[in-house]
Amino acid sequence: MSQPLPTHLGPHGEKPVEPAVVEPGFEVAVQEFWARNRNFVLLLCAAALLVIAGREGWQYFAHAREKDLQAEYAKTGDSADRLAKFADEHSGHALAGVAYLRVADEKYSVADYKSAATTYQKAAGSLQNDALLGRAKLGAAVSLLQGGDLAGGEAALKALSADPAVFASARAEATYHLASLAAAAGQADEVKKLTAQVSVIEATGPWAQRASLLVASLPADAAAKPVVGTTTDTPSLGISFKPATPEKPPGK
Repeated sequence: MSQPLPTHLGPHGEKPVEPAVVEPGFEVAVQEFWARNRNFVLLLCAAALLVIAGREGWQYFAHAREKDLQAEYAKTGDSADRLAKFADEHSGHALAGVAYLRVADEKYSVADYKSAATTYQKAAGSLQNDALLGRAKLGAAVSLLQGGDLAGGEAALKALSADPAVFASARAEATYHLASLAAAAGQADEVKKLTAQVSVIEATGPWAQRASLLVASLPADAAAKPVVGTTTDTPSLGISFKPATPEKPPGK
């Protein structure tokens, strides 16, 4: 008669396989994390959606406002009064800078140099385009000279000439006007130095050609009567220069 097998053994006398201990799976971990942090996650998602919606809304608003400003600017036409009003109402905007620049050009063309200088300076405070910004700063400097503020105008020209961030053509013209001032003062060596700088700044530009003419016009004797610039469409900026007929604004 066979002996009964121990209960801890299998039907053939082998030891039964103990069930493996299963660690909680990824799904369980996610469920536990969600249970603990659900409110925080929902709040974070809501905040992200608000940021995205706010950014898109702001871009839409800015685009619509820009179109409205462009339409308003177009309505000013060539009226200096409407341009000035537009610029004052939207000071700091690039289009306000353009409006100020046009008003300044108009004031310069009628020999109102004091107002032109102030308006050119306002334009420089709003303009973002490098070429227009350089022209506004140049216009302010030349207007100061034409209005009798020789020290202020010369200082502004020197700042323009030495600023590498300024558009090259504006720097070249500013340096040429400094050379014209030196020629008017009979400073031949200074004229030669400044005209050489013009060629370095913009070797192939029109101001380099005019600088060459200015050097050629210097008297053989440096102590002789000073000469002034030879251009006809921009001021030579002699010490007492006052054009009988207003000339076009500088930089144009």
